[in-house]
Amino acid sequence: MKKQITLLCMMLMMAGAVIGQDTSKTAREKMKKLNLMAGRWKGEATVSQRGGAPIKVTQEENIKWELDSLVLTFEGTGRKQDDPTKVSFHAFAIVNFNITTQEYNMRSFLMDGKQTDAYFKEVGENKFDWGFDVPGGKVIYHITLDPVNKKWNEKGEFSPDGTQFYPFFEMNLNKL
Repeated sequence: MKKQITLLCMMLMMAGAVIGQDTSKTAREKMKKLNLMAGRWKGEATVSQRGGAPIKVTQEENIKWELDSLVLTFEGTGRKQDDPTKVSFHAFAIVNFNITTQEYNMRSFLMDGKQTDAYFKEVGENKFDWGFDVPGGKVIYHITLDPVNKKWNEKGEFSPDGTQFYPFFEMNLNKL
């Protein structure tokens, strides 16, 4: 009896290991679609403010694979163009593919302590949207990657009602 229980436990562990391998393989395949993002990027970002002049920063993105290509991390730093020693924007984000929901997940953190759980989805070849709800509206970002010229364009929009969107952000980066 003891041998039968031991054998059953071993079979269950082996089955779990095989299922786990299939799961991580599926997640890695989905994450490969984000491969163009990995690397170092640099360029300019412009943020429009309500009733104020647009803010322009020199933006850098450092994007790395973690956990054997199951997680992609993003670290973005914006520095004032007139004083590059001053950081005006600093964020960190994590994207992974959730096998259970069959969707990408994104969690981002800002230097002021704010954080978001966002959706992240592929909307075309080398095109991605991500966004989240905020008090009083919705925020959505559209990313377009150009693999030939190694360029990244990202535009952000805000909507108070979910139907009418207003642009407030644009970022243009070159891969280093």
